[in-house]
Amino acid sequence: MFTCSVEILVRRPLAEVFAFVEDARKRPHWDPSVVSEELTSPVPIGVGTTIRTRLRSMGREYEYTWEVTEHRPPQRMVITSRSGPVPTVLEFRLAREDDATRVVFTVTGRPAGPMRALQPLVSRSTQRNLDRSFARLKQLLESGVPPEEEVAH
Repeated sequence: MFTCSVEILVRRPLAEVFAFVEDARKRPHWDPSVVSEELTSPVPIGVGTTIRTRLRSMGREYEYTWEVTEHRPPQRMVITSRSGPVPTVLEFRLAREDDATRVVFTVTGRPAGPMRALQPLVSRSTQRNLDRSFARLKQLLESGVPPEEEVAH
């Protein structure tokens, strides 16, 4: 098992930041490892919402399906993989801090079989991606530019 995390302070209101990160359709705008991400169940987003993600990591492309297993706007959301190469749990925790929002994001992966031998490499790659992606998320949200006007990668 491995756990990677990142913490950022975004100078935007809590509700606005939560609304942005909870919507999987926006993730390709700030996470360069995500090729595509789509909701596979109707909105509104909540417990039971399902998501399909195509991502690129370590030179390969993978597909995951996810389910939102905890949804407490605007402070917490947990997303659990239902399929994919590594069973994974994603957790967003958000808190208001003065005129900003503190975002803590944690990834817990449980490689099995042959993937277990690659765990240190997967963990390092995941952490590098988190650092890059959340710096991009902070920049995007603080710029005030709608993601549709940004180039995804």
